[in-house]
Amino acid sequence: MNKSGTFEEVLETGGSLAKKAGKSVAGAVSNTGKTAASQITGQRNNDTQDIVASLYGKSDDKVNQLPSNSTNQNSQQPEKNTPQGLEEKKKLEELRQQLHREVYYDPLVNPKKPQEEERPAEKVENEKQEEMMELEEKKKK
Repeated sequence: MNKSGTFEEVLETGGSLAKKAGKSVAGAVSNTGKTAASQITGQRNNDTQDIVASLYGKSDDKVNQLPSNSTNQNSQQPEKNTPQGLEEKKKLEELRQQLHREVYYDPLVNPKKPQEEERPAEKVENEKQEEMMELEEKKKK
């Protein structure tokens, strides 16, 4: 009875564990199906609505900061419709174009070519010629 009794216990325990695992897997599949269906149909539960509201809702700090920043910016910049404002705008545009040409466009279209280095033989010849020139100058003096 010992061997068969323990064998039966193991079978019963394994069977009950298998049933529990099957139920949990079926429950997970069911929950996943419900979640997918609610996402497709657009239905939201309260938790989802709270999270969305906290992420995308307006906060009081941001609303209070925006008007003060815009008033400071307006006082620093001249009005765009005045002759001075139009002139300033034109100068800024010209500077932007100049920087674009110098920093981006010209180096891209016309890259600088690396300077060719002298070959060692040419270098030696040039040094000899310079020495000869120096000697001639000394002889003249």
